[in-house]
Amino acid sequence: MQLTQFWQQLLFGFIGGAAAELLHWYLLSRKPEGTKLYTGHALYWITTLGMISLGALMPMLYLSGPASALLCFHLGAATPILLQKLVSTLPNIANAQGFANEPTMRGFFRW
Repeated sequence: MQLTQFWQQLLFGFIGGAAAELLHWYLLSRKPEGTKLYTGHALYWITTLGMISLGALMPMLYLSGPASALLCFHLGAATPILLQKLVSTLPNIANAQGFANEPTMRGFFRW
């Protein structure tokens, strides 16, 4: 299916980003205490919405003119996954301080 309208491409990018973040939260739930650490903190929900939004915007940045729905979905899904992998592989600059069970952004991005 060819998407010719800006809003259509945005919508399929959004759906792709949401699919990637749904997978992320699902994999977090498979870890012991995985989602319990993050669901109560607004920062992680804001991060999730931000990742979905970046996924929605990516087709707009990459494409001009008509594009396939599958390509827009793929760009939307790939963006959060790439960013999560980049953040999770950053080197530790300093030792973590605080409680061992305290949620961190690095832990949130590790699948």
